[in-house]
Amino acid sequence: MATDLKKFVVPRFLKTISLDLMEELFRRHYPAGALPLDFGQDEQDVRQAMMTYFKAPITDWSEGMIADLHRVSELGTGEGLQIILNEARRQGVVLYPDPEPGAETDAPVRHDPKHVALHAYLDHHAVFEAAADFQALRSPTAMAEFRGPERDVDADLTDDRLAAFRAAMIKLLAQDLQGEYCRVGPYEEEGEINLVVCHGAPVTTTPIVADNREEIITVRTVKYAALRYVPAEGLLRIGGIPKARQKDVADLFATHILGRPGFFAGRDACDLYTLDPITEAGPDFAFDHAFDERIRDVRIVAAVADFFERDEDTQTWRHVRSWQSKDASGAALRHFRGSEVRFGRGWRLGEITFRVFFDTGARRPSQVTVRMKPPGTLAFRRNRFEKAIHALVARNGLETDRDAGMVVEAAE
Repeated sequence: MATDLKKFVVPRFLKTISLDLMEELFRRHYPAGALPLDFGQDEQDVRQAMMTYFKAPITDWSEGMIADLHRVSELGTGEGLQIILNEARRQGVVLYPDPEPGAETDAPVRHDPKHVALHAYLDHHAVFEAAADFQALRSPTAMAEFRGPERDVDADLTDDRLAAFRAAMIKLLAQDLQGEYCRVGPYEEEGEINLVVCHGAPVTTTPIVADNREEIITVRTVKYAALRYVPAEGLLRIGGIPKARQKDVADLFATHILGRPGFFAGRDACDLYTLDPITEAGPDFAFDHAFDERIRDVRIVAAVADFFERDEDTQTWRHVRSWQSKDASGAALRHFRGSEVRFGRGWRLGEITFRVFFDTGARRPSQVTVRMKPPGTLAFRRNRFEKAIHALVARNGLETDRDAGMVVEAAE
């Protein structure tokens, strides 16, 4: 993290950033009369003093300054800039109501992503927090998924329910030594209910060199967890939570937000995907994508077949070995032909990786790489085409038959 912050406060940033913003940042962390630099000096002297401050070892910086810059740096990118601008428009906030004084260009330096991120963090904090939440929602590539035994189960996002969920999350986080800071941001979008949980990470120590000697700094950074619930499907997706705690968080969501304890505790709550249609079709399987005119091509670029043997003593199946095939041209499945792999004779398809090419009007199609490993893993970058990927999976029979499972469970 220290290296990331040093990259953020580079000389080019310090030479151009608004001194009003930097004074506001410093005053957040130093009492009146104790500022480490005098902002009343000539501009060049102030900027030189800032460079001296940030050249010092991070142990000499204010701890609050470190935390603030760490958060700002996460959104101080080109992608982060677009997220901030979109959120500002959504909230009806004008980030820069007045024109740049004396500006003679359409691209004033204060519109640099780092500058905009700091400006939003200090002067439009609600916009910044929502943008950080949105980034967290789109960041997890592998999300744990849980389905309940019923569809059309609504969530309750009233203040009391959210407060109860937050209190329960704090207790859970404290058990894993992640502190007691927790903020819950609820968002509703296109029939989906999103919760972003901002919380502290476990404390980390980092050795640095200061004054020609080694020192240790202790830092607790901010982490984000994303919960995305689709009421019509009774489906909850969780990202940013360690695997060992995912079921616990799902149960807290069911208890406090749905008012249905145990809603995601069914034996097949995580049984969501299947590769059976591919196994039945064999090496010649090809995705049907004609229903979506944006999809130009789908290529299976990797596949893993697993061989199991029956252990008669324990009456269980034992994994013996795996056979992996990779081919960027999309022929990964076809390489099984002529090999020792024979599906249905101890072999089963364990996972696949496929690449979807989307026509966006650009010269080259956009690509999304997806890894599917039943029963519950569907991993890909969710910043674009998420619904199209799920539709592709469902249209090709790679989702388990939920209704049949519900009928069996209800009967039992």
